Amino acid sequence: MAGRGGWCSHREALARVERIGPNRRLVFVITVPSSDGSKEQVAVVKLALSADAAFQAAQVILSDGGEPLAALENVPTTWAN
Repeated sequence: MAGRGGWCSHREALARVERIGPNRRLVFVITVPSSDGSKEQVAVVKLALSADAAFQAAQVILSDGGEPLAALENVPTTWAN
């Protein structure tokens, strides 16, 4: 996501993992620096996956280099089906 549409200075983080029966919901928070130097939350992204897919996504996120949502762009979409 970095570098697209002026989002060069954004930060994204996996905020929490929620259990939904046998599945998992990954909750990401995207922030940008505000004019006073604090962080302003601009988006919350919730992604529901099977437990297996969430485990595989976690492995991708851990090796992403700081942009967890961008790392998921290369994850097969069949995980969420």
